[in-house]
Amino acid sequence: MKQLAAAAPLQFPNVEITNNIMDIMEESPMQMFYKDKGVFLTGGTGFFGKIIIEKLLRVTDVGQIFLLIRTKKGKDVQTRLDDIFNEPVFEKLKKITPNYREKITVISGDVSLPALGISHEDRELLKEQVNIIIHGAATVRFDEKLKMAIGINVNGTKEILRLAKEVVHLKAVVHVSTAFAHCNRKHIQERFYNCTLSGDKALQLSECLDEQTLNTLTPTIVKDFPNTYAFTKVLAEDIIQNYGQNLPVTIFRPGIVVTTYREPVSGWIDNMYGPCGIIVGVGSGVMRIFSGKVQNKANMVPVDLCVNALLTSAWDIARNTYDTPPIYNYIPDPDNIASWREFMEYAIEYGRKLPLRKSIWYPCFTIVSSKWQFALLSFLYHTLPALFMDMLMLVIGKKPRMMKMYRKIHKFCAVMEYFSSNEFIFENNNVRALWDKLDAKDKRLFAFDMRSVDWTELFRISLWGLRSYVVKDEPSTVAESVKRHERLKILHYTTLFVIYSLTFFILYQLFKFVFF
Repeated sequence: MKQLAAAAPLQFPNVEITNNIMDIMEESPMQMFYKDKGVFLTGGTGFFGKIIIEKLLRVTDVGQIFLLIRTKKGKDVQTRLDDIFNEPVFEKLKKITPNYREKITVISGDVSLPALGISHEDRELLKEQVNIIIHGAATVRFDEKLKMAIGINVNGTKEILRLAKEVVHLKAVVHVSTAFAHCNRKHIQERFYNCTLSGDKALQLSECLDEQTLNTLTPTIVKDFPNTYAFTKVLAEDIIQNYGQNLPVTIFRPGIVVTTYREPVSGWIDNMYGPCGIIVGVGSGVMRIFSGKVQNKANMVPVDLCVNALLTSAWDIARNTYDTPPIYNYIPDPDNIASWREFMEYAIEYGRKLPLRKSIWYPCFTIVSSKWQFALLSFLYHTLPALFMDMLMLVIGKKPRMMKMYRKIHKFCAVMEYFSSNEFIFENNNVRALWDKLDAKDKRLFAFDMRSVDWTELFRISLWGLRSYVVKDEPSTVAESVKRHERLKILHYTTLFVIYSLTFFILYQLFKFVFF
């Protein structure tokens, strides 16, 4: 990988990219492909989907984007649509194209329902006006109940293909999978793999068995897979293989998706999944121990580059005929990839240089490889301080919350441990070939070459973004946070001195008692 340069002085990233349709008068091949096209998108309310929407509206003259949205937590589909466009990631688009909402059509539905829960009228609309289908909807919860995971990730994919076969002017179907779908293998190529249980048989099991019985059988059914998410993503790929014949369909497998790198703004994110959760945990001083192997590669990819590659895969499948659906492992290029050790070092460095305003302790972070080390150190550095703080909260009449928080952190660590402790070798020849098909203009507009990523810069940008968009700390609070951070540093080392001194004193007294 590229040599990680010394960190530059921290400042808020302000990277400007010339990539809206007014910047280049002559349209590129990719822009011409999406011009006036109808795009049906599932998963548009999620992190990944929002960037797809923003990119299409800002950089292409897309005809119409049909968004499948379901009611959720008492919010109707229009309210959820408003929530999407209230995100700061759309601010640049609003300045460039104030009437962008005219190109959005909401389709009320749910991928877990028969026929996607779409009305007859809306289905007819999609059949006539859609050209490109991007299926990104999924339950990404690693601990999702198997029945629910099958209903959304497997049956939803089958229903998408049924719809695709009815679309009159279909050009492309992109199914969003995950690079870790086949994580029971250590060497993952860009091809289909046989599964011990087919997608159809899984659907039959889900229909025949009640949820309690299925929950009991889940460990036996899932077998070598660490969770129901990866398992059902494999089943969804099996559905694509069996029902995608004669369709222009492709499978896109992204790695661990993190913040935006360049566009439309650097560092944007709306969640704390995966490594981003670790960065916030370390920066706030609550997460000090993590389980994994520091020498393993951290297969992280910026969401904006990821979306560019996905949109390019749709363009390519519309232009070419393949014997089997092409598959793209979108992960860091083998020539330029960071390890978990580097991730740990930069999480600590930037956590100290750019502290969070409400951090509760001085950032310290260690990755250990053995389970017994993690159990011991998490007890010492997480559980004991949490018990002490909760007891203190009870004494002063406040509700204890630290133990509850650390239970969530330890659950998160358990979920991530499989992926940070195992090394995976990915092939990405199809992704490299896809990049080579773009002309110079599209390589600027839809950049996705992971060989160009500066990991030092990305880690710095990610912390800025998490601080601004997730934690909601204003840039003006940096100076105040640094002062607070220095006080926490003094408290941290004073506490260590007291603990080590007491430990030495106790051991010395024991030694005197035994030998004198």
